[in-house]
Amino acid sequence: LGVDLVTHKICSLDCVYCECGKTTNLTLQRGPYVPFDSVKAELDHYWEHNEDPDYITFSGSGEPTLNQDLGRVIAYIKAQKPGVKVAVLTNSTLLKDPGVRQELSLADLVIPSLDAVSKAAFIKLNRPVKAVSVEDIIHGIQAFSREFTGKIWLEIFILPGVNDTHKELKALKEVILSIDPEMVQ
Repeated sequence: LGVDLVTHKICSLDCVYCECGKTTNLTLQRGPYVPFDSVKAELDHYWEHNEDPDYITFSGSGEPTLNQDLGRVIAYIKAQKPGVKVAVLTNSTLLKDPGVRQELSLADLVIPSLDAVSKAAFIKLNRPVKAVSVEDIIHGIQAFSREFTGKIWLEIFILPGVNDTHKELKALKEVILSIDPEMVQ
């Protein structure tokens, strides 16, 4: 079951490959983009009319960690449906924040993105909001991987001519080894 915690294209990146199209609200500002009570009501309705899913996955049309109630929603799911696993797909831009990492620690599976390790490739591929650096993303994922007891599946998008040089891939490999995810996609 997919759950979207932000409205269409509220994101901290404007990736050239995004299947949702151009980001319309490029931000790092956390907020109640989809209010907790609305998410709770939709989950309750779903559970009343459907069998439990294997996973409830937070992804959608923007960056789920921008919703300030992410941890609260995950905690609600775990309280109501302890047998249902929670997955979060994140672009990793807020993982430098210890509070966001703590909220994500409630999930069973986190799929952070890391498309580049050089500033030039990162900017060309991910087109971030100005306050985001690739170094912050790397350090945030590394910190999260040391703290998190669930599974991490690192997601990487390779774009020919941008982040596929020998130098970039070698540097990416070194960072991947430092993160030590269960899987690299």
